Amino acid sequence: MDDKYNSIMEKILNRYKSYISSDTLEKLVEVKKTLHYGKGELLYLENKGYLLLSGILRGFYLDADGNDVTHMFVFEGNTYGMDFVTTDKPHVCSFEALEACVAVELNRAVLREQIQNNPGLMMAYIHMLEEALKRKILRETSLVTKTATERYMDLKKEHPQIEKKVNQAHIASYLGISPVSLSRIRRVIREEN
Repeated sequence: MDDKYNSIMEKILNRYKSYISSDTLEKLVEVKKTLHYGKGELLYLENKGYLLLSGILRGFYLDADGNDVTHMFVFEGNTYGMDFVTTDKPHVCSFEALEACVAVELNRAVLREQIQNNPGLMMAYIHMLEEALKRKILRETSLVTKTATERYMDLKKEHPQIEKKVNQAHIASYLGISPVSLSRIRRVIREEN
């Protein structure tokens, strides 16, 4: 895991190199609190935040009728459960491992203290919030302004390997359509190409 861990840490440092030092990042990541999830395992986050080192997670909600609705996909090198920084309330989004995953816990106390006292980390945090807000706005806008086919093509463009790693029902749920509609869209695209 050391090589994988170092690779992910290097990617994070490259992404936020103008904001955060390797020393600060090392303080935030609880290497001793490495978690391993099996495919299909539901995660209990205990109001904590994590950095995904490998694998894919999906965040989902249950709607009023008890239907499972995919809200997001989390890919390696990204964080999840980060609302623990801003609130002490339990997570409202549940997570499932879509393949074997490895994650490390983020140190909440250090993160809160460092955000207040480290301008670079504060800027990195603001950058992450801006990215999350941008993704949220783009997703909401696409759900009301784009066709299901356009949303599907956008998802494939952003994550070319997603169909090889994620169940079609989860992709359909994320797109706001039924699995049957997704199959129809995929068939039409294949016939056109």
